[in-house]
Amino acid sequence: MSTTIPHEQLNDRFKKATKKALLILPVYILVPILFMSAFYAAGYAPDWKAFGLGALGWFVALLLRGPVSALVAKLPEEKGRNILALSSGPLEESVRLLLVAFTSVAASSAGIVAAGQGWAAIEVLFTIVNIVALTTLANKTDEKAMEAKKFLAAQGQLNVSPLWGVIERIWASAFHIGATMIVAFNPWTVIILIPLHSGLNWFAVRFLNQSFLKSNMFVAIVGVITFIVGLLVL
Repeated sequence: MSTTIPHEQLNDRFKKATKKALLILPVYILVPILFMSAFYAAGYAPDWKAFGLGALGWFVALLLRGPVSALVAKLPEEKGRNILALSSGPLEESVRLLLVAFTSVAASSAGIVAAGQGWAAIEVLFTIVNIVALTTLANKTDEKAMEAKKFLAAQGQLNVSPLWGVIERIWASAFHIGATMIVAFNPWTVIILIPLHSGLNWFAVRFLNQSFLKSNMFVAIVGVITFIVGLLVL
């Protein structure tokens, strides 16, 4: 469908979509603030050291994804996205396990919660950076820029409210905080978390090709369930 959209019309839609996304960026910051406020109200005071270690853990996992991204760069786009999605579980959950096993974050419940919040918060920040980076394509009409615009249009992302992105960050944050609580409770749960994380990202990508709402709902279900289990074992 996206290949039939005239370049001028596609550019116009992209500019409008990115303008709306920029306006909503401050709302993204509310996601980690709301989680922190809720846990503070529940008696978990912020542990900034653990928060920073959690953020560092996510960054280390991001660096580990670099070689995988380089390996799949020459593969067909869909196959490459699937491999990246499936690699997320082994890479991120292994780092999360090392985080709780070899740092001080697991010394207290507040530290475990804060580490999960740090992990989730830096991912929100990375999302904001990606949105800002996408806006730089607004006035570009070279081949790569147009292909990126066509891809986003084909996924329907130029037609949905940017608020859906904020909502998706809530569910993803719930997953990361819950997963951190779970693996801190029992390191062997990483055996379950690895395929769960990979499956979450793989199915989210698959559903995104069908419906943005379906993908968001799937992430919501997995994220909320993981969060609740984490609270139960904390």
